[in-house]
Amino acid sequence: MKLYDGGRAPNPRRVRIFLAEKGLSVPMVQVDIMAGEQKAPEIAALNPMMRVPILEFDDGTVLSESVAICRYFEEMHPEPPLMGVDARDRATVEMWNRRMELNLGLAIALLP
Repeated sequence: MKLYDGGRAPNPRRVRIFLAEKGLSVPMVQVDIMAGEQKAPEIAALNPMMRVPILEFDDGTVLSESVAICRYFEEMHPEPPLMGVDARDRATVEMWNRRMELNLGLAIALLP
């Protein structure tokens, strides 16, 4: 398995922070998004949206989208629980994820 990372970009950073909090290490492939490397044919073949992060499994299966990748690692390594331990916890985490994406993340993305 390997994680295609985008350096300082917020979504890849979210996955790296999640992995660090879990105490997990995954081999990483750096993708220079400032140079447009996410648009390279090799990356586009993995994720037609041409965005990182991308988690590629050894069998060639691919996950993209930071929350989906984090959810995978949460299921595979439930301790420490970062996405809640019951329905209310998980819903609360999802609520804050959406608030951050819609209110803070969007504002950051629109910065010049």
